[in-house]
Amino acid sequence: MRGIPSSFLILFFSLVFLLELISYFGIRILFKHRTRKFRSYLTSFYVAISILNSGLLFFAFANPEDIRQAKNYTLFYIVISVSFINLLPKLLFSLTTLISFVLRWLAGKRAQLLLLMGSLLISSGISLMIAYGIFFGRSNLKVEKSDLYFDNWPEQLDGLAVVQLSDIHLGSFGNNTKVMAETVQILTKINPDLLLFTGDLVNNFSDEIKGFEPFLKQLPARYGKYAIQGNHDYGDYSAWPDSMAKQKNLELIKSGLTEAGFKLLLNQWEKIAVKDTSFSLIGVENWGHPPFPQYANLDAAMKNIPDNSFKILMSHDPAHWESIVVPQTEIPLTLSGHTHGAQFGIKIAGIEFSPIYFIQKNWGGLYQSDNQKLYVNRGLGTIGFPGRIGMRPEITLLTLYRAKNH
Repeated sequence: MRGIPSSFLILFFSLVFLLELISYFGIRILFKHRTRKFRSYLTSFYVAISILNSGLLFFAFANPEDIRQAKNYTLFYIVISVSFINLLPKLLFSLTTLISFVLRWLAGKRAQLLLLMGSLLISSGISLMIAYGIFFGRSNLKVEKSDLYFDNWPEQLDGLAVVQLSDIHLGSFGNNTKVMAETVQILTKINPDLLLFTGDLVNNFSDEIKGFEPFLKQLPARYGKYAIQGNHDYGDYSAWPDSMAKQKNLELIKSGLTEAGFKLLLNQWEKIAVKDTSFSLIGVENWGHPPFPQYANLDAAMKNIPDNSFKILMSHDPAHWESIVVPQTEIPLTLSGHTHGAQFGIKIAGIEFSPIYFIQKNWGGLYQSDNQKLYVNRGLGTIGFPGRIGMRPEITLLTLYRAKNH
């Protein structure tokens, strides 16, 4: 098993086996008084699912490079999907099973059975939730609207509609064009003044664009479409035969955007002239904390911008805003993506939370520091886990106003 220490594999599969075994004991206790035939069917079903999942995991670990370098992500997504649906609920149920033995000693057998039944219902719900996120949640598009007010926004441009897309990750769709077709329909209805794409068009390879060119071209914007690149667009997560192959892949990704009508802003700015006024749109290459590659040069991107010009910055990683943009500039509005909102979140009483918060404090939605604002788009596609749970794919509609109208 190339590249993976045998000690890690032994530990990993031992933990998986232990998880499966403890969960099985819990189910046997819960259904102890059912008929022998029922228990036999239940055992057969349980063992079949466990063997399927373990076999897929074993194959994945035995062929890491084949999966890592594959341009077809189907096998990878199957392994991830089956593992999440099977193992995450069993993690909860196995922990509950261990606790149930203590509860039985303290409160009796009935209390143990009630705890196990409650845990089984919750675990089954988690399985269904994960399955829903994989099969439906990833395509359940949402338009997130926000009105933004700035003291120095040109009054002539009050009501300018800016649509932000981010993290499309075309490879995550395979040959399914449904999400991109729906995105075109939604943007056609909105008919935005400006369309800004904040990076990660693909997972790794330029081939992922094939079949999606018509949809990228049909995305409308009255005054232009602009784009930057994200960390996945550089091909840094794949092994290339040489630097020329990697560079060719990068150039093909760039041309995929430009041929679709986007202008790439790579450490540069563009004067956006609308009516009888203008503002400055800045785009930087990817900036990120290690291990993410860092190609951004904000100083170069802002060179020769008029001091009194209103500035909008596109920067893929929102960490750039807090680390560099806020302390070193007065840019009023920054647009980012990158986090995907972890593709998982919960919303209670209007408060949204995602576990990505513990890695990226500014992970989704609108943030503000004095007179500077950051909007983080939650992404259109997926990466890694092929689903979205409580974190719908997002199209952002930002409407800009001068502050006195607020």
